[in-house]
Amino acid sequence: MGIETGFACNPGKFGKYLERHLAPELWELLLKTYANASYEHTWEALFAMGELFRLIARRVAAHFGFDYPHGDDARVSAHLRRVRLLPKDAVKLY
Repeated sequence: MGIETGFACNPGKFGKYLERHLAPELWELLLKTYANASYEHTWEALFAMGELFRLIARRVAAHFGFDYPHGDDARVSAHLRRVRLLPKDAVKLY
């Protein structure tokens, strides 16, 4: 939002104006980051957060001439996928 508006728009207290300024697909992805009470939905919310972060971080990095840490992103994502698949009684990760 800041990059696209030259940092001239205020997202509002607690982001109340974000929906006005985000592309619809980003807004929908943001909404998916809110988990409900189910275990499975919490994982889906976490992965949606990662996807949203990845999309925005790549744009911000490109805009400011930074390198995006693709390798770190891939390793963290793989780790989370692995943890998700662990049995509930697991005592070891690796």
